[in-house]
Amino acid sequence: MQGARRAAALATLLAKAMEWAALNEACYGEIFNITNGDVFRWSQVFPRLAHAFWIRCVEPQTFSLTEAMRDKHAVWEGLVRGHGLVPHSLQALANWAFGDFIFNVESDAFFDVNKARRFGFHEMHLDSVEETVKLMDRLMTLELLPA
Repeated sequence: MQGARRAAALATLLAKAMEWAALNEACYGEIFNITNGDVFRWSQVFPRLAHAFWIRCVEPQTFSLTEAMRDKHAVWEGLVRGHGLVPHSLQALANWAFGDFIFNVESDAFFDVNKARRFGFHEMHLDSVEETVKLMDRLMTLELLPA
């Protein structure tokens, strides 16, 4: 039951959009872009995240997360024990290959969400950085990340 409560507490915009599309007959066979609704660059995000978590932000360095994190399982297990976190493997919590992709995109990506809005889905009005900070806070509250 505890897992079900956690899953319900972590409902996301995408889950809302999927439910909306599934329950809306006009959406049958349609394809929609779903995003928070804002536009950002990582260079604008990192300083705000650093500020939110009281850490110093420095210029980004290009490196492979997949390579850097390959041998960090023991370090993570030590953090889990040392901070009393809910035990999950590092592999279960993070997709480093996706991080390598998303942090190294060379051109801006803009996704038109107006079709979903025209069809009646109006939840896409979030600030991605604020939502990321909320998610990190939530993961700390759930003892999945050290506080």
